[in-house]
Amino acid sequence: MRIIHRYVWREFILQFFICSFGFMVLGIGKIIFDYNDMFIGYRVTPQLMGYLVLNQLPLLMMDVLPAACLFGIILSLGRLLREREFEVFRICGASLVRTVSSIFIGITVFCVAAFFWNDRVVPAANHRFDKEVRRLEMQENLPLLKENVVIKAPGDRFIYLKKVSHKDGTIGGVLIIDAGQSDRQWPRIITAESGALKKGIWVLRNGVIHETDDSGAIISEVRYNEMEIKIANDFTGFLGDDKSPWAMTSRELRKYYEMSVQSGLNSPVYAVYFHQKFADPVISLVLAFVAVPLTIWTGRNSRWLGLVYCFLIIMAYYTMQVVGRTMGANGVLIPWLAAWAPHLVFLALGVFLMIGVEHRGGC
Repeated sequence: MRIIHRYVWREFILQFFICSFGFMVLGIGKIIFDYNDMFIGYRVTPQLMGYLVLNQLPLLMMDVLPAACLFGIILSLGRLLREREFEVFRICGASLVRTVSSIFIGITVFCVAAFFWNDRVVPAANHRFDKEVRRLEMQENLPLLKENVVIKAPGDRFIYLKKVSHKDGTIGGVLIIDAGQSDRQWPRIITAESGALKKGIWVLRNGVIHETDDSGAIISEVRYNEMEIKIANDFTGFLGDDKSPWAMTSRELRKYYEMSVQSGLNSPVYAVYFHQKFADPVISLVLAFVAVPLTIWTGRNSRWLGLVYCFLIIMAYYTMQVVGRTMGANGVLIPWLAAWAPHLVFLALGVFLMIGVEHRGGC
């Protein structure tokens, strides 16, 4: 039986690596295509483009793994079926489950490794990618400034802008909360009707400076026609170290979700991404339960029919995953169900098909 296991595993792993290489090449091309406007618009150097693509590879590998496992199973088992080698295994007394057990064990090892990869390597790479993209966007005039949004600036300043004109680089309806004065309990408040940003210098016009006492009451108001405030030498101060959910580890996601609950916001998006940290690495194993019986039914008669099923499975799976994530983030589904629903559906389907194939005598 060990000989059969090694033989089936070698056949699968060969097809797996071939499919992985092909999907990685296609994925890199998709990354370049998706960000071609940024690469061309910001005149990105080849070195920087390589750096950006390199930091997208860890996430790409997580997407490639399930597809490579799925296609690897269909291609490898399909060849064994067409050449009637499965019938030889049957004669030797090997059931379908025992014959493909080496593939399931190998994919399980892949899933365990994928969890640590997805929880350690992927978030760090995504964060580096996000920071570099934000840095590139800052090369434009007033890049991060948006209307009716409060942003945190260097020096413990919080800025609200009612109007932002990217065309001429002007701003209007300015409100600055300056909390950077360590000797004061309450921040100073600066308002301005209009202004502009020139190389880190805020030029504010027609405004008022509000000073407060220790109780927070306004004790003085100073009007000015024009005033300059140094915010930063460049935009790097606005980068900060904030992370999006896809750039967080499972521990960080759980921490942010608990903080959102304690604050009363109860934002479920962090909980959904937290559960997906555990659910995503298992996709390959779940799809394997579906791919094996489908290949047994279609592999001998039509390779292309199996590949069509493969594409349909991937499309249906990722559609359910996206819909579930969206519903979970909006509170329609509880977070763990939003992350695990596609797995439960396809695992049940795969087990049902596997039992049916085994009951019919497999190949």
